[in-house]
Amino acid sequence: MGNDIRNKGLLLDEADFALPSDCTLETLAESVLEFCQAAFSNEFDNPSLEFYGVVAEGFPEEDACAFHEEPTIWLEKNMGFRGTFLKLADGLGIPEEKASQAIKTGHGDLLEDHLKIEVMRNLDDRNYHEAETLMLHLPGVREIGLPGVLHSGHFDMSGRDVIVDYRVNNYGPGRRILAEIGFNWGQ
Repeated sequence: MGNDIRNKGLLLDEADFALPSDCTLETLAESVLEFCQAAFSNEFDNPSLEFYGVVAEGFPEEDACAFHEEPTIWLEKNMGFRGTFLKLADGLGIPEEKASQAIKTGHGDLLEDHLKIEVMRNLDDRNYHEAETLMLHLPGVREIGLPGVLHSGHFDMSGRDVIVDYRVNNYGPGRRILAEIGFNWGQ
């Protein structure tokens, strides 16, 4: 019987880390790991923190710094920041052109408009589960500007595997980071 692990994606920004502008992806990943250990480790070690790695906007698309050999939910070898979010958009039925524009500019209005139309279409078709799934992504999508990311109020150490906006401030596109972590609750 396996362990109960709840994966979380954290949308962060390089501006919140005191790093030189020419730092490597590995250095960035180490800083994110230190941040996560400080933020989520506790004296009881339950749940224990698993750190899978990061993808970052300011690095080549083929770079993904994974610390774990096991497959993760969002991070894939040779798929960078843009590719990761295009895959998330595809899973939500958002056309690549709209998703690409939102990722590039950080403006989520195209995503919001598309999600609203799809929610209404699914309601008309009585596909309530799909409508509910899409509605979950509506609050905050305009401000977050990325497909598949929920606002920070959805963060918890248990519950569903989700990506949340964990940034201190929204500095816009160019230096955003996606870190994938897991909370291991044991058996």
